[in-house]
Amino acid sequence: MEKKKRKGVLEKEKRIENYHRQRENMLEEGYREQVGVISIARANVMALVTAGPFALIAIILYLLKSPGVELVLSSKNFAYLGALLVICIPIHELIHGIAWSLFCKEGWRSIGFGVMWEYLTPYCHCKEPLSFKGYIFGGLAPFIVLGVGFFILAFINESPLLLYLSVFNILSAGGDTTIALMLLKHTKAKRLDHPTECGFIAFER
Repeated sequence: MEKKKRKGVLEKEKRIENYHRQRENMLEEGYREQVGVISIARANVMALVTAGPFALIAIILYLLKSPGVELVLSSKNFAYLGALLVICIPIHELIHGIAWSLFCKEGWRSIGFGVMWEYLTPYCHCKEPLSFKGYIFGGLAPFIVLGVGFFILAFINESPLLLYLSVFNILSAGGDTTIALMLLKHTKAKRLDHPTECGFIAFER
C-alpha cells in the first residue's frame, strides 16, 4: 500500500508540473483563465442534485414498463450485482480516458489514471487542453455508456439487476454531470483538467 501511495505522489507531482507548463503556454498565447473546480465533498452532494433526477426517471420508466416485475434480488443476483458494481468503477474511468483520447493530439499518451488515496477515489486525468466538445464528450461518456446503456438493457429485458446497475452508474456519474453544467458557462473556451481538484480551468481569449 505504501509503495502505491508513493507512486501516487510521484504521479501527482507530474500532473502538477504538466498543468503549470500547459497553463503558462496558454497564458503566453493570450488566453485568460477561469477556474471551474468543485470540492470532492460538494461534488458528492451535487451528484444527487444533477444525476439523481435521471436515476429517478429511469426507475419510473422501468416501473411503468414492467409494473409487475419483482425488484427484490435473489441472493445469487445480489452477489452478481456487488461484483458488477466493483468492476464498473475502473471501467468508468477507462471510458473517460478512451473518449478524451480521441480529441487529444497525443492520443492515449495524454491520458493518465490513478487513485486519490486520501478520498479512496480513482480518477482519469487528461494532460491536454480540450475543446468544449471534446471535454464534455469524454466527461459524459461513462454516464451514457454505463448509465443509459444498462438502463436500455434493463428496460428491454425487464431485469431488476440491470436496473440497479444502471442507477448505480448514473449516480456514480454525478460528479461528471455537475462538471458538465459548469462547462456550459464556457462553451467557447479550451479546458484543462485541474491536476488536484475536481474540475477544470477554462482558457478564453
